[in-house]
Amino acid sequence: GLSASEEAKVARAEGALGGPRKLRRRASAREADVFDLWAAPAQEAAKAATEREQAAASTVRRVAQNAPSSAPKTLHQKVSAAPAVLPAHEGQSMNPHGVAYEELACLAAAKELEREREVEAMDRQMRPLTHELRDALGAEATRDMDEEAKVQAYRELACPTAAAGAARAEAEAEEALRKGQAWMKSQAHRNKEQKRKRIEAKQAQAKAQKRLEKSVGDVGAILKEMKDREEWLKGRKEYKRSMRAKRKQLEETEGVVPKCRRIGRGKFAEEAMVVPDAEASAKGLRAMPLQGASAVRERISSIVRRGMLPAPVEASRGEVIRHKKNAGKLRRGRKFVSPLLRDQLGR
Repeated sequence: GLSASEEAKVARAEGALGGPRKLRRRASAREADVFDLWAAPAQEAAKAATEREQAAASTVRRVAQNAPSSAPKTLHQKVSAAPAVLPAHEGQSMNPHGVAYEELACLAAAKELEREREVEAMDRQMRPLTHELRDALGAEATRDMDEEAKVQAYRELACPTAAAGAARAEAEAEEALRKGQAWMKSQAHRNKEQKRKRIEAKQAQAKAQKRLEKSVGDVGAILKEMKDREEWLKGRKEYKRSMRAKRKQLEETEGVVPKCRRIGRGKFAEEAMVVPDAEASAKGLRAMPLQGASAVRERISSIVRRGMLPAPVEASRGEVIRHKKNAGKLRRGRKFVSPLLRDQLGR
């Protein structure tokens, strides 16, 4: 047998045959730096395992986030054909012509009147009964009315005869109940009513059959009516196509966004046109500032107009309530869960 020192010498000789120690260290380091595409991702797996352990040890309920399985179909589609920068009106220049300035003022006033008319039309559509009463009785008379009084006033206004008849019938019913004059139908009266209904049904059926027999000779008129309707539908389709092309042209040239376009919860609303201050013209038109002009607002408006971002919602009380509800829902979703109940919730 070999002694311990001799075995150590043999081991050193075998190690020397494999190459120098520095070269072996460099080779092992180089192998560690090489990225293996088909190997298991060690860092991602370790991170996922750590997250699972933390989620299992946590007492807070967490909602899993669903990862998208495929790319959206509208990923590379342009929503709008509006230009990024819209040229300013001639009346907004530093030294505008009188006619151009007057045209700008009239255009801004027309847009403001149109916006007010749309708001009034929407309000009338949401509350038709109130607006009808306001037009007929005046705003002062309808201001202190409750819903019941409004319905009664509208009934008297729309159908006065029926309202009077209903009031008379109600009064007669109250009088009959007060006097105790209750009348019940007899069996003979019920039989007469059933017989009358059967006779009326047979007469209606005979009239329908007679009308059908007479309509057999009107085939030519029916075909002519169908042909006229087809021509009308064709003209309507052409009109819709022309209006669609006109809207697209206006969007490409002037940046006019269609009113039916909606991205997210809100629609794009064009800001009011900036009109230079006419009172500052005493010092010269070059000293006339543009009220409300801001590069940041103009860029944000351009981004929203082109459909790159959803339009900001209007700051209203309903929006505040919606945000409060969402915050409360999120807070209740992350409430504390007892470790004793966590296993039962996971089942």
